[in-house]
Amino acid sequence: MGCAEPLRDAAGAGYRREWALFCDYAAATGQPALPTTVAALAGFFTALPARPATQARRIRAIAAAHRRAGHILARPQNGPAALPDPTPRPRTAHAAGVDPLEMIAACATRGWPHGLHGRRDAFLVVTTLILGLPQGRVRALVPAQITLGADGVRVGAHAVPADADPRRCPVCAVVRWLDILGILDGLGRGSARMHLTAAHTPTTLDPHRHYIPGPQRWRAAATLLPAIDRHGWHDDYQPITTRTIRTRLTLAAQHHEQDTPALGTQAPGTVECGPVTAGRSAPGLEEALTLLEDIADDADALNDRILALLKDNQ
Repeated sequence: MGCAEPLRDAAGAGYRREWALFCDYAAATGQPALPTTVAALAGFFTALPARPATQARRIRAIAAAHRRAGHILARPQNGPAALPDPTPRPRTAHAAGVDPLEMIAACATRGWPHGLHGRRDAFLVVTTLILGLPQGRVRALVPAQITLGADGVRVGAHAVPADADPRRCPVCAVVRWLDILGILDGLGRGSARMHLTAAHTPTTLDPHRHYIPGPQRWRAAATLLPAIDRHGWHDDYQPITTRTIRTRLTLAAQHHEQDTPALGTQAPGTVECGPVTAGRSAPGLEEALTLLEDIADDADALNDRILALLKDNQ
């Protein structure tokens, strides 16, 4: 059994072969292809193993077909998975009626690696939601654009506001992220892990952190928002994608609305873009497809690094 001709073209000409294979699998097993289910996705990748690069193309084909059909909201703006379709963007935290200061308070500040993700998430909330900077500009931020001084903290020409509560304070959120970024980039992953394991969650009685005593290691970082995987490994020169920015902000707002743990408090074994949070038995289709696209990105990055190593050895 194969898929009908209109359905076979759902992913576009560039992914026709990979999408047709998934359609054939779905038809043979009596499962829907578009929209599909998490069970069908899991069965497909289990039943048809392949090299990482091949699986990455299959993932992109399935995600592309769903985006083009309007079955998934989150989509990348950059890279090989980007498509010029009119899929609407997900709601932002402001549109969802979530207070950005409460989002900051919900972000983890300690523990590994969720404290690392949480501090970066809080910095994202400050720059995108409180300062209102475009996401493309936020991902390109570099240390030279940050000013820490007696008159406060500035991101470019924008002054970061403070709040009376240290848990909600945007200035404290920026400084907490710069502090751990400097440790991660300057001293390494092991030191960052030790620091976050020993750290404590801010309370209303704690003093504010509006400066970093000692070495300003964060100033040597190549980017202020590096890509970080689920194990806390970061890419020194690869910034976070705009897709990941949108996904984390949107999911953080949704989790806040549902009174579930924020993304920054996820368990160490979960993945950055589609975690299974407490009180949920399984990820939804949109989360699964977003997670699969991240796996495809990881596979692409791994292949690029292998090719670079081979070229260097030659």
